[in-house]
Amino acid sequence: MPKRLSQTRTTGEWDAPSAYSKLVKSLKRSRKVTSVSRLAAAPQRLPEPANPRKRAKKTHGLPAEELRSDEASSGNDEDPGRDDGLDPVDDNDQSKDDAQEEADIAAAAAEDESDDDEQEGGKGASLWTRHFGDLASESLAFLGAAADANEWETRSSVDPELQTVLRYTLKASGHAAVPPPSSTPPNTLRAANIKQRLHEPWLKTNAALFNRYPNGAGNPTPYTSLQAPLLSHLLSFHDVLFARQTHQNTPEIRNAYALHALNHVFQTRDRVLKNTAKLRADNAPPDLELRDQGFTRAKVLILAPFKNAGMEIVQTLMALSATKQQDNKKRFFQEFGTDPLDDLTPGFDSKKPEDHKQIFKGNIDDCFRVGVKFSRTQLKLYADFYSSDIIVASPLGLRMVLGAEGEKKRDFDFLSAIEMVVMDSADIFLMQNWDHVVHIFDHLNRIPKDPHGCDFSRVRSYYLDGRARNVRQTIAFSRFLAPELNALFHAHCKNVAGKVKIRDTTLPGSIADVAAHVPQIFHRVPTATAAEAADARFEYFVANILPTLRTSSAVQQKRTLVFVPSYFDFVRVRNYLDEHNYDAVELCEYTTKREVSRARTDFFNGNASYALYTERFHFFRRYHIRGMRHIVFYALPEYGEYYAEMVNMLEEGKTGEAVSCTVLYTKYDRLRLERVVGTKRVARMCEGEKDAFMFT
Repeated sequence: MPKRLSQTRTTGEWDAPSAYSKLVKSLKRSRKVTSVSRLAAAPQRLPEPANPRKRAKKTHGLPAEELRSDEASSGNDEDPGRDDGLDPVDDNDQSKDDAQEEADIAAAAAEDESDDDEQEGGKGASLWTRHFGDLASESLAFLGAAADANEWETRSSVDPELQTVLRYTLKASGHAAVPPPSSTPPNTLRAANIKQRLHEPWLKTNAALFNRYPNGAGNPTPYTSLQAPLLSHLLSFHDVLFARQTHQNTPEIRNAYALHALNHVFQTRDRVLKNTAKLRADNAPPDLELRDQGFTRAKVLILAPFKNAGMEIVQTLMALSATKQQDNKKRFFQEFGTDPLDDLTPGFDSKKPEDHKQIFKGNIDDCFRVGVKFSRTQLKLYADFYSSDIIVASPLGLRMVLGAEGEKKRDFDFLSAIEMVVMDSADIFLMQNWDHVVHIFDHLNRIPKDPHGCDFSRVRSYYLDGRARNVRQTIAFSRFLAPELNALFHAHCKNVAGKVKIRDTTLPGSIADVAAHVPQIFHRVPTATAAEAADARFEYFVANILPTLRTSSAVQQKRTLVFVPSYFDFVRVRNYLDEHNYDAVELCEYTTKREVSRARTDFFNGNASYALYTERFHFFRRYHIRGMRHIVFYALPEYGEYYAEMVNMLEEGKTGEAVSCTVLYTKYDRLRLERVVGTKRVARMCEGEKDAFMFT
């Protein structure tokens, strides 16, 4: 008997197989596998850490609430201990799912709702069909290469609602059919190609916003005045970076992208079900080829920072889907809600700013993930990721499933067919761990390692060509622009439909909110490149700022707080102060409650002359630091309002001791500086001849 190739070959005798050839081989090995979930779950399901909340707590230095119930869930609820999204499906559930799918296929075949044929690809085809249909594969090779090479043309305009809109279109787009940018949304849901079964739930769910927001009153369209132009870009499948999110407009935004996501899921599922019915028909041609799928089922990924946001997103999806049966609701609200007995006493947060109360209300666990599966009449929460349509997760929760390079037990194949990514409150991800977000984007739309029951005769050609990233729509909502967001937008958003960046036209600057009478001196740190900025800032701080805080061995400026946004800079400054015997206390995201209390007391009483303070600590705690006479901003905060908050904490001594504020910045801090001093001043402060500016 001849030996197998694996027994005879030696290292270096042949080239490593490509990802596609591995996929084909794994398909051959899996012909006897009948259950997708069994195949995905058995060898690949990741074990849950012993205590994920401790890990989440370490991430941001806050105590996480223990909210999971130990009681067994009723009805069809799954085991609460298995929540990695890769659980095996039991035979009874699989039988129910199969029966439900058969019913959906029959309903889709009999449906009268007009859907243009993906295979026709004519002028009458919808934007959805032209963008995601298999015929798009013909132009993707050319346009995708142009997008990968960042061959964009930009055009700026001003919208009365969105303000500044920067459009990116491919220079090569004139040579192929690309959905044109829409300037105004259709006045009706039908004209916008919204699925019929979403019309009534949308009007009912969104109606509350017309009374809540004056700008929606009397609007003849089914959208508020903000939703209308925003949906025009979403429904054109542009990548969107919306940098004007607030806690006031978040409900409008969530309704809009939830409608868009559900419409995409329903369009996709209906197309698959109708084509399945066509292939099963007695009169179906033997050579009929209908390519309407990706490698896996999940099509939408929604990232949110905390469980409270995740719960609101899922509730919106539940309301808009208007499904008659919703499985695992009890378990979901047990895990994502809060116990009324554990609620904070009334007035506890009365001194906190409103945005802080909105962000941290409810469950603030930052480690979660849940798959959502839709059928015609049913919504199932905690569905296996390989049978889910939408995945709602936090960056940390999803990162724990994806794993890292070199780990044996990791899985990311379920992200191979993601066609829409939504980042809700992306600015908060900067206060958690941005590396998790980048890691997730690095693993989107890869060719899967295993087939997971995929029917390759139904897979769209651009998936097989590795071009799925060129049709994926990325939507990010943030309170402001940041270099990390811009880098992600340019490095990972290669959508051939184009990109849109939306931001405020002018910013007044939070410096206008400073009520304290204090001289504020801004020092521009000279630096040649962005890579050298960190070292240049540290050297400038040590050479020019610290000496003013000391004269010989005597302390000249006591009760000085040094605000350091980055934890890496914080460690660097802390080590230097320790080495040179500065009596400083630490207030950072990893400081325990007991240490925080002791540090604040020592600083207030003058037992410590200096306090090191990070932005993430202020974001999560929002404390009022008493006893501060001087403040040094090692760098400006990401959140512009924090500048005014910190400066307004300055207190004059009983003897009339002067107070002061010193700020370090570089020309590469333009976005942060603009949020503090305003749009009108930022150009002069970054590019002018002067290196120092004073405000009073």
